[in-house]
Amino acid sequence: MEPYEFECKWIDKNDLWKTADEIRSIYWPEGILPVDTEKIVELRLKLDIEPKHNLFSTVDMDAYLKTDLTGIVVDHDFYINEKFANRMRFSFAHELGHYFLHKDYYSRIDFVSAKDWKYFIINIPENEYRNFEWQANEFAGRLLVPHAELVSEVEKVIKIIKSNNLTEFLKNDSDAVLSRVSPTLCKAFGISTDVIEKRVKREGLWPPNTNTLNPSSL
Repeated sequence: MEPYEFECKWIDKNDLWKTADEIRSIYWPEGILPVDTEKIVELRLKLDIEPKHNLFSTVDMDAYLKTDLTGIVVDHDFYINEKFANRMRFSFAHELGHYFLHKDYYSRIDFVSAKDWKYFIINIPENEYRNFEWQANEFAGRLLVPHAELVSEVEKVIKIIKSNNLTEFLKNDSDAVLSRVSPTLCKAFGISTDVIEKRVKREGLWPPNTNTLNPSSL
């Protein structure tokens, strides 16, 4: 398949979430947070993890799924450095999104190197690429952040908001308050503040309903 021929099928958000929830229940049945995507990749799906030196500096990618679906190539330095554990957790989840959502595309793409893959993706129609990557990102976010657990964590920070007299700030500038509490929100899930901020908004949990700030509901 040539880059200009690439067309990414539309997947409804709710269907995408359902798929991510099902995959988590199958491949991470212990339900412990944070979700260990490396274990899912290597031990549950039996996919190879191939560290490659200078992957990010060369092609600006943390990781990519091989077209034969046998493994995921990752940046060596990110992979071995514990400082990047959360980043790699999401990168693995993102590639799992491609693995479960886009297998049919990979079967029609032929490349042997990271540069080949980079050439392909920068030459596909922009709207198709954005949809392709959005689906993998949304899958990854939902895989790593189960809805029920997210609701629970949001309820906890609502109590923090109230105890720190931030209720009025929440009403006037909810994004600023979210920025302040996101480091707390993201800890349970082993993800970045950027990811958790997107999740609470995507899931319709932010800004919280002002009714939840009433003392009787806390």
